[in-house]
Amino acid sequence: MGKTFLEVLPLALAATISPTGLLFVMMILGGKEKPKPKSLQFVTGSALFLFLLGLLVFFTFKPAINATVSPSQTSAILDIVFGTLIVLFITHSVFVKKKDKPEKTKKHNRPYLLLGFLYMLVNVSTLIPFIAAVKIIATNKLAPLDDLGILVFVVVVSVLLVAFPVIISYTMPNKSKRILDPTNRFFSKYGAKIANVYFLLIAVYLILKGTAHL
Repeated sequence: MGKTFLEVLPLALAATISPTGLLFVMMILGGKEKPKPKSLQFVTGSALFLFLLGLLVFFTFKPAINATVSPSQTSAILDIVFGTLIVLFITHSVFVKKKDKPEKTKKHNRPYLLLGFLYMLVNVSTLIPFIAAVKIIATNKLAPLDDLGILVFVVVVSVLLVAFPVIISYTMPNKSKRILDPTNRFFSKYGAKIANVYFLLIAVYLILKGTAHL
């Protein structure tokens, strides 16, 4: 279990680096009508999607990979594929300009649980390393409770950055603005660059790991 934990940790950290998600939650918290419950619903929806996706990937990959002629080689090929996808994502994010912040809306009665769910559905920067991490859980032979425990751990780490403002707003309401405003400015300016550098390292790691096991 310890080996699996160390293997999935870098990927879970890559999955959590989502500057867009952080800025989206900060925008929700900046609203006037029940911002904290809405932001909590958003994070809950995101975590729920990842947990359900993790179960789907686990129960799909585990029998599919084991059914191949060489499961270890199939797993290695998937690592190379995931690494390549991350490289393509980095290339796209560098050369395609994005809006700095999500657009504000005047509508208040939105299902924020569903918005969080749908946000994670299209959040490619989280999905690729997350699925790669769940693949590792599926291919390592662990006890069912250990599989579930590591999956929950990966989900929690994957939403950690998005959940950070919500945690601060609930646990430190009097100091939240002093903490979150600099955090917002920092990630608005440097978040994408930090994410791309770390993603590149993860891509190299996955490609080399996969190549070594072919």
